[in-house]
Amino acid sequence: MEGQGDTTCLDCLLPLHTRWQHTWATRMYGPLQGLLGTLVLWSSLLGSMGVSRECSAVLRMLSSFLTEDLFRKGLSSYLKAFQFRNIVCLDLWNHLQQAVNEQQSIQLPTSISDIMNRWTRQMGFPLVTFNTTSGEISQKHFLLDQKAIVRRTSEYNYTWHIPVSWMKSVSSTNYFSFLGNIETKPELKVTGAEWVLANINVTGYYRVNYDMQNWERLLSQLQRDHSIIPINNRAQIISDAFSLAQAEYIPITLALDTTRYLSKDTEYIPWISALANLKHFFLMFDRSEVYGPMQAYLRKQVHQLYEHFENSTENFKEIPSALTAQYSQRVAVWIACEYGLKKCRDLSSGLYKQWMDKPSANPIHPNLRSLIYCSAIASGGVEVWDFGWKMFRNTTFTAESDRLRYALSCAKEPWLLNRYLEYSLNQEYIRKQDSISTISYIASNVVGQSLVWDFIRSRWETLFNKYGSSFFLFSHIINKVSERFASESELRQLEQFKKDNEHIGFGVAAPTMTLALERTRSNIKWVNKNKQEVLKWFQEASE
Repeated sequence: MEGQGDTTCLDCLLPLHTRWQHTWATRMYGPLQGLLGTLVLWSSLLGSMGVSRECSAVLRMLSSFLTEDLFRKGLSSYLKAFQFRNIVCLDLWNHLQQAVNEQQSIQLPTSISDIMNRWTRQMGFPLVTFNTTSGEISQKHFLLDQKAIVRRTSEYNYTWHIPVSWMKSVSSTNYFSFLGNIETKPELKVTGAEWVLANINVTGYYRVNYDMQNWERLLSQLQRDHSIIPINNRAQIISDAFSLAQAEYIPITLALDTTRYLSKDTEYIPWISALANLKHFFLMFDRSEVYGPMQAYLRKQVHQLYEHFENSTENFKEIPSALTAQYSQRVAVWIACEYGLKKCRDLSSGLYKQWMDKPSANPIHPNLRSLIYCSAIASGGVEVWDFGWKMFRNTTFTAESDRLRYALSCAKEPWLLNRYLEYSLNQEYIRKQDSISTISYIASNVVGQSLVWDFIRSRWETLFNKYGSSFFLFSHIINKVSERFASESELRQLEQFKKDNEHIGFGVAAPTMTLALERTRSNIKWVNKNKQEVLKWFQEASE
């Protein structure tokens, strides 16, 4: 998988579920009803193409508590019956219920339709809290803003039949039950250094919270021996903690603490979960005094991961055979080069120089090219940039063209980025369909962001007339150029930009403008509240 540098590179590396679950914890999105039946038929024909990730998560949960064999039996019957007919969710539930009724080993607390209607007819998903002192398990509707007023009513009062699973450090048994509202499980209680881990292998579509003592015991276990905890759950612990911190259920420092053990982990999924959740910190603080300690912390954490692949792949000349290891290798190179690990930057500059010396023999493996190109261009000057531009203009391969087109946006010299912005509107240099995404790439660069903001403010009418009001990438460029905004002055600039261009309009990007304003206001509050605490944490953790 080819990706890119800066925060845009991170977007390429992130699993989609980390993005949609964050979105579905707001009050803006409605129920899943109407999507699931179609999802099953289309996914059988098209694989993952066009499939809703939210629906996939709910179906995965359903398959998990039914068992895969039983799910397949009901699904096969459903697909045969409805391959040429209109469908609704109830049809799927009925066929699965028939499969359940024909056996005795899997017993459910209520019908499949009663269980699943709560997942498809209600907005969002639940938060399940495990109290290991009292043994109590409880649920509530999870919202990132606890003060948000949910105006969409629910016939189920935002409660779910939740298939909850958990394990204990002192037992090899995995516990499972369906949670109604609040239940007490004596077997959930632990003492001393014992811990409980919930949502085993993350088959359930819900967030997990614990009492503070259990959080601390889980973090201690990760530091002692993280391999005891399944890979998916290591990622889940990080993801849940950051979401809970954003919703103010737990301190932000506890969420950051979940990343401390990563210096010992070489698996892709936990690392990418951490990066997904740290992305907001990168965007909010890469122009502030927090960035130095944050950069030092990430260098410290990635050092062992980088050395792992440095040693196992002959200094990145080889690519691991396992797909997840290939992704981990890319993560190692991206973090190490992006956050200033000298040996990584020396590697990228050296490989790029070899290519410059002999353009017909590129020594960089295709899996790592966009990362190496980006790092080398960021560290180099005009000669390095101009070589990249020449190779971009000469290549006949789309994949290589896309790698270079992005990497050219990684430059740190403002005049090079301004020149590239001018090139982006010249169709002799860059195809019309690629110009807006090129501008967005430059906006992802911390140096380029302010340049692009000035650029689109001064040329909005030109851009709008050239590409038309229905050009969907306008939304992307507004989103990218404003994603770092976190000050009152930037909010005023955004408001003025909207006012100044009302006569021109924003076309399909109009909702994005509204969201950008809301996000900026939210960012201002978040930074004002958390900056000093985050700065102190990174200062101490980077030592």
